[in-house]
Amino acid sequence: MEWEAQRLCTEAGDYELFVEKQKLDWECDQPIDQWKWAVVIHGTIVASGTAKDLEGAQRIAEASIPQEA
Repeated sequence: MEWEAQRLCTEAGDYELFVEKQKLDWECDQPIDQWKWAVVIHGTIVASGTAKDLEGAQRIAEASIPQEA
């Protein structure tokens, strides 16, 4: 039996990064899998989006952390 992670999270300073697998089925033979990412601070999403693969979602989430002024 093989288990697959569906949701990952980590902290980056005051921010939390989330990456979550989403399955979209458009009534075709192959469901579309994509990864949703979000950057959150104190419960508020400050950036989010989707990517085709896990590594891409993680990379975009890390790059989307707001820079301190």
